[in-house]
Amino acid sequence: MNSQAFFIVAGIFAAVIGLGGGWWAAQPHNDLSQYDRLGAEIGCQCGTCPKRPIATCGCAFADGMLGELAELTDGSRSDAEVMETFAVRYDPSVRIKPAADGLGLLAWIAPMLMLTVGAVGVGALLTRWIAMQQADEALADSDSAVVPAIDLDDDALAIVERELADLDT
Repeated sequence: MNSQAFFIVAGIFAAVIGLGGGWWAAQPHNDLSQYDRLGAEIGCQCGTCPKRPIATCGCAFADGMLGELAELTDGSRSDAEVMETFAVRYDPSVRIKPAADGLGLLAWIAPMLMLTVGAVGVGALLTRWIAMQQADEALADSDSAVVPAIDLDDDALAIVERELADLDT
């Protein structure tokens, strides 16, 4: 297998691993309660916090949002319904991590795809540079680097000899 094929296969392998990791990271944690899980996925909207999860923010605004979350997670609503309620009530940017479907899924996949394309491109470029360097070294080391003789006709030879004679004087 040549170097370019190796980098392409390695890039595809990295993409599969990365996409699998992104999909895994997008899945909700089932071992937490709905209140704890969503408290870690909803960002504080007070304007002073850098969108910290309301479960860890500690400001008064986040405490109010936690109270709303406690009311909404009484067991009758799904995670998606609660998140949609918060998105309508505050802003769609209330989500800390993108949804695992539609355009949100693209937010999980795009970085891994871009990294994979970049890694394959860099690998292919390095392989090309190494091959060019080896070709240059082989050309410099070979005996065939001698300039071949040029077959000139009599008129051209006379012109060259005249020019050379003019240079000597």
